[in-house]
Amino acid sequence: MYHLALAVQSDDEHLGDKLDAVAALPEAADAVRVTVVHVHEGDGFVEDVPAVAEALDHLGTVGIEATATGVRDDDATRGLLDTAADLDVDAICIGGRRRSPAGKLQLKPGAQEVLLRAEVPVVVAGDLESREPRT
Repeated sequence: MYHLALAVQSDDEHLGDKLDAVAALPEAADAVRVTVVHVHEGDGFVEDVPAVAEALDHLGTVGIEATATGVRDDDATRGLLDTAADLDVDAICIGGRRRSPAGKLQLKPGAQEVLLRAEVPVVVAGDLESREPRT
């Protein structure tokens, strides 16, 4: 079984894109299990975070085994990477955005750091509709 860490923020503008990317993986329902990772600074149950609950519900609906883990850390990138290493995942899924007229992927600093420091492959999912055509 392929184990994927899905990074989910409290206010996750790329959640739908990331969920679509995970569901589109080959044989996702039979061969993929997902740990939804939510890094935060406060207390509470991770399943009570609306974006986490939405991710778990959606993944369950499409038949993908999913669990959630909350990580208390003031550095989201470090929390995600440390958790991915502890869970021994095969890949990490994060969100990205494409904004430049040249069509280059522009990432937030945390996403860029995940790409540079991750010891496993990183899937970057974003809104394809917002991409400008290549010229």
